[in-house]
Amino acid sequence: MTDPRPQNLPPPGASSLHDFKPLLPAESLILRAAALGEIAKIGYRRPRAPDAEARVRASFLAFLARGGSAAAPVAGRHLQVMGACVTGRLDLAGATLPMSLWLYRCTFVAAPLLDGACVRGSLSFADSALPALQAEGCRVDGELALSAGCSIDGEVRLARSSVAGDLNCERLQLGGGSPPARSLRRMFEADGMRIGGDVNLHGGVEAVGELRFVGAQIAGDLCVSAAHLTADIDAAGTRGVALNLDRVRIGGSVRLDAGFSAAGTVRMRQANIGGDLDCSGAAFDTIGDASWGECGSSLRLDRARIGGALILRGLQEPLQGASLADASVGTLTDDAGSWGQDHVLDGFAYTRFGAGAPSDAPARIDWLVRQAAAHVDADFRPDPWRRAIGALRHMGHSVSASALAIGRARHLRRIGRVGAGTPPALRWLTRLSHDLWGLCAGYGHRPWRLLVAGTLLWLVCGGAYWAAADRGGFTAATWAVNDPRFATCGTDCARLPAGVPAFQPVVYSLDALLPLADLRQERHWAPARHALMPEAEPWVGVPLLQLLIWFEAACGWALALMALASLLGRRDRGHQH
Repeated sequence: MTDPRPQNLPPPGASSLHDFKPLLPAESLILRAAALGEIAKIGYRRPRAPDAEARVRASFLAFLARGGSAAAPVAGRHLQVMGACVTGRLDLAGATLPMSLWLYRCTFVAAPLLDGACVRGSLSFADSALPALQAEGCRVDGELALSAGCSIDGEVRLARSSVAGDLNCERLQLGGGSPPARSLRRMFEADGMRIGGDVNLHGGVEAVGELRFVGAQIAGDLCVSAAHLTADIDAAGTRGVALNLDRVRIGGSVRLDAGFSAAGTVRMRQANIGGDLDCSGAAFDTIGDASWGECGSSLRLDRARIGGALILRGLQEPLQGASLADASVGTLTDDAGSWGQDHVLDGFAYTRFGAGAPSDAPARIDWLVRQAAAHVDADFRPDPWRRAIGALRHMGHSVSASALAIGRARHLRRIGRVGAGTPPALRWLTRLSHDLWGLCAGYGHRPWRLLVAGTLLWLVCGGAYWAAADRGGFTAATWAVNDPRFATCGTDCARLPAGVPAFQPVVYSLDALLPLADLRQERHWAPARHALMPEAEPWVGVPLLQLLIWFEAACGWALALMALASLLGRRDRGHQH
């Protein structure tokens, strides 16, 4: 907006009321109201043009804001103006304002300049219209308000500024002007800013361009609820960053909820948040092109530290390409619709899943296999699986934790990771052992299967030995009785020495099954030759019943080793817990 009429500017360095005479009508009203400590109500609406009744020279406002003079006092340490059209540049760079400056529903022809200024109170542009705002390195002892529907067409520069109270940007309208073709604008730059209270960007904030708080320090909460952020598109046709909170330090919580939406990437890399990060009901990457840009992600939390919960519940659309590499949160609260595809979860640490979050193995397996394709296949990352298993076990969901661990082992078999390090000639043996380990013991997470398998093998072999004994399949072992005359003495032989125990097929089976056990059955009874299928013995070289005994013994050793491995694995998991 330009003023076609003369500005009637005072001489450079004007420091007295006389330098501004004759005063404009609105200036006279401001002068009287300031002397009484009242609001100068020039108009009740934001002026659309610098008409004679609303026009105020920026230099006159700067003169009063600096403290005025004896002839132009400002009572109550407040300069309050409503409905003015400020012509010229409000230049307060490096100035010390001994009062609060409240400019409500005002229109500014030029962007106010407050670089390095020191405001001994609050600074407010509530419901005002500004071409831009330049306030880098500015210090505000109270609140800084760009609220109540404040409209800023250009850039807001607040880098390295400090605000003792809140930064209130409720219902801010930012970036309404026409952007340069194919450029990524930093519309709100508050890098390195220090804020002693809360940052309020809620209530329907509309912003086009990047909102930046890189390296900022916020003592309270950051609320971006119901805000609608749209990043610019660069010359390559890729959309940039909508909200940049990299390296920010926030003492309270961050709220991106209640209708928050972003067309572009939301970045919080290396952010440190003392409370929660609440994204309930948010919409990330509303246009669906954030993954085309350099970041390649709708939400980036790489190496972020969140002391409370990460809440990703009720999202408008599933997250696509979220990156949480090496991030740390207290609690992860999500739901079945939170996750899309191509996430990065390697190094993502959390203690537990929040109330209502899926805690069953199928849901968590589905979540984990939605990681970036390379991380679940060629470049498999075990850490996300391990952390999910540990969180479930920490919460007492041991059944789900075991099922998830079994799912991980099956996934490794499916992608060909089992036996990948063994020579090709022996790879089949490794995979067979892995399959048997899963079948018999659930990869160490179902050890009760070993007891079931051992019991079945014991009873089946015991039945086979009982049937074989009835057909003369066992004779006294000559090495035990030390007399070759008893070599043909069967299980019902009455001539056996008194020290030879009676043949008991079930005990014999248990003696063969248990490694290192001596129940005196195998020592005194041996399979008889030519008792069962004698025509096959020349091909085998030993009695067929001997093969069954060896098979049972081999299975016994295998089951014992599996049981030991399960026990050691459970002990290691207990130490990790």
